[in-house]
Amino acid sequence: MSDNELKETLISSNLVTPEEMEKASDEAAKLNVTLEKAVIDLHILEKDALYSVVAAKMGVSYRSIAGIEVSEDMAKVYSEELSSSTKSVPVEIKDGVLHVAMEDPTDISLIDQIQLFTNYPIEVVYSPADEIAEIKNKMFTRDGAASLFAELQGGTSESGKGEATSIVKIVDLIITQAVRDRASDIHIEPEENITRIRFRIDGILHEIPSPPKDWEPAITSRVKVLSGMDIAESRTPQDGHFQQKADDKVIDFRVSTLPTIHGENLVLRLLDTASVTIGLERMGFSSYEDLKHYEELIVRPYGIILSTGPTGSGKTTTLYSALTRINTVDTNIITLEDPVEYRLGMIRQVQVNPKAGITFANGLRAILRQDPDVIMVGEIRDLETARMAIQAALTGHLVFSTLHTNDSTSSVARLVDMGVESFLVAASLIGVMAQRLVRTICTKCKEPYQPSKVILKKWGLEDKADLVVYRGKGCPVCKGTGFRGRTGLFELLVVTDEIREMINQSASTVALRKKAQESGMRMLWEDGRSKVVKGVTTFEEVARVCEEQADMAKKAAAAAQIEVKRHVELAAAAAPEVLKSKDMKVDTASLEEYRSRIAKWLGGK
Repeated sequence: MSDNELKETLISSNLVTPEEMEKASDEAAKLNVTLEKAVIDLHILEKDALYSVVAAKMGVSYRSIAGIEVSEDMAKVYSEELSSSTKSVPVEIKDGVLHVAMEDPTDISLIDQIQLFTNYPIEVVYSPADEIAEIKNKMFTRDGAASLFAELQGGTSESGKGEATSIVKIVDLIITQAVRDRASDIHIEPEENITRIRFRIDGILHEIPSPPKDWEPAITSRVKVLSGMDIAESRTPQDGHFQQKADDKVIDFRVSTLPTIHGENLVLRLLDTASVTIGLERMGFSSYEDLKHYEELIVRPYGIILSTGPTGSGKTTTLYSALTRINTVDTNIITLEDPVEYRLGMIRQVQVNPKAGITFANGLRAILRQDPDVIMVGEIRDLETARMAIQAALTGHLVFSTLHTNDSTSSVARLVDMGVESFLVAASLIGVMAQRLVRTICTKCKEPYQPSKVILKKWGLEDKADLVVYRGKGCPVCKGTGFRGRTGLFELLVVTDEIREMINQSASTVALRKKAQESGMRMLWEDGRSKVVKGVTTFEEVARVCEEQADMAKKAAAAAQIEVKRHVELAAAAAPEVLKSKDMKVDTASLEEYRSRIAKWLGGK
C-alpha cells in the first residue's frame, strides 16, 4: 500500500485527522522511514489498530506474528528462497491448510507460487514487514556458525587454510548473523589457540562459535581488503570502512585493527542510520514534560546544548535525533565529527582530519564562515574548541556537542577546569542532557516478582512494601538473556536564570545539583528507578550503568548533614542567643534560616 493510499485509508477510517497524517508524513520524510512506522512512533495509532485497518482495506485478516515459535518442520515445507521472493513466512499447518503471513496478500501470483512450491492449500493473513523479517531470520538462521564452519572446513586445502570461497562465506556469515542478532559491534579476537568471535548486543558482549584457528589470517585479510586497508601491514593500527548488504539491508561498517601479541585484533562497528534517527519520542523519556523541555531547548535560536555520558551511552543517537527534528529547508546545519558515522540528508557533515589541518577548533572556525544556523561539534576536548563553541553560541548560533562527564551538573565544572571562565559558561550554556542506556525486559518472557526489603530500601522505596516489578526468565526470542532492546535513562539540566547566576558566581557542583533538583530535575538513577517501577527494566540493570550516582546522592545528603551540624556549632559559639530563641531541627531545610538569623544577630552587634 502506497503512502497516499495509507493516508486516505486512515483518514477515511476516522481514526486519525488530516493534521496528524501531515505530521506523520513530515516525520517519515525527515527520518527516511515508512509512513506507517512514523504513525506508530508518534503514537498517533497503536500498532494493532493501524495494521487492522490496513488489512481490512486489503480484504484479509491481520495477524501479529512477533515472537511466535514456528515449528522446525516448516523449514522442510518452506525454503528460504521462497520466503525471500514472496516476502512471506509460514505460520502453521492446521487441518491440512498452510497458514502464511505475507506483506502483500493481494498478490495472487505470489500466492500461486507458494501453493505450487508447498503443494498445500493456502490461507493468507497480513503481517507487517518487520515481523515477517524477524520470523524469517529465526527460521533460516543456521544453528550458530558451527555447522557451516564444519561444512566449509571439509573444503580446506592441505595446508589447513580456508579456500578463498570458504573465507568469503565465513565473513559473510559472521556479518549476516551479526545483523540478524542486532549487534552493534563484531569483535574478532586472536588468542594463542583460538580465534574468538563476539557480538556486542544491547551493550553486552556475547560469544559465538569460533572458526578454525588456521583460518584467522585469511579472515583478517578478507576484512582488511573489504575495508580498503593495507593487508601487508600488521604492525600498526589501521582504520577503514565498507558497505555490505545483509538481509535486504545495506549496512555501513567502520573497521579498526590493533596489533596484539597473538595477531591483529579486529572490531567492526555496524552503522545503521535507522538506529540513530528513531525520533525523540522513542528514546525513552519517562514523561512528556522531559520531552517537552528538551524540544524547547533544541528550537532555541542560540546557546550550547551538551550531551554527556561515557562511550556507548547513546549520545550520538540523542544528537542526531535532535538534529533530524530541526532539519528543515530553512535551516543550515553543519556538523564536525570524528568520525562521521552516519550520513544524514540535507546536513553538511565534516570529517575531522588533523593531517589536513581540520581539527575541532580549526574546523569550527571554518564552519562559522559558512553562515550556519545550527552547529554540531562531535566533542569538546580542549580549551580552544570550548572557546570557539562558546563564541559561536554567543554570536547567535545553536551549538550541540558532547562532554565526557558522569552527570549533567558536572559539565559546568568540566568546562571551568578546561580554562573557560565561569561567566562565559553562564552566558552560553542553555541545557545539558546526561544519559545512559539500559537493556529492556524481553516482553515474551516477562514475569512479575516482589523485590526484597533490602532492595526497596536501597532504592528509596521503603514505603512501597507491596511493589511488584518485573524481570525476564529467558527465552529463544531474547537468547536466554531476559532482555531485548535498550532504552535511555536521562537527566536533563535546564539552565534557568537562578542556575545561570549560580554558575556565574562559581557555585559548586553539589550546589548546582541541589538547585536543579529543586527545579524539578530527575537524576539518572531516579529515572532508572521509575522505569523499573513501570516494568521497563530491572534494578540490576540500572545499577549496572549508574549505581555510582545513587551512592553519590547518598554521600551528598550525608555531606549536607555534616555541613548543617558545622554551622550549628558555629552558631552556638558565635551567637548562643540565636539557638535559645527557638528550637530548630538540624536538617538542610533550616540551614538558610540559621545563616540568616546569625547574620542579623551579628549585624546588630
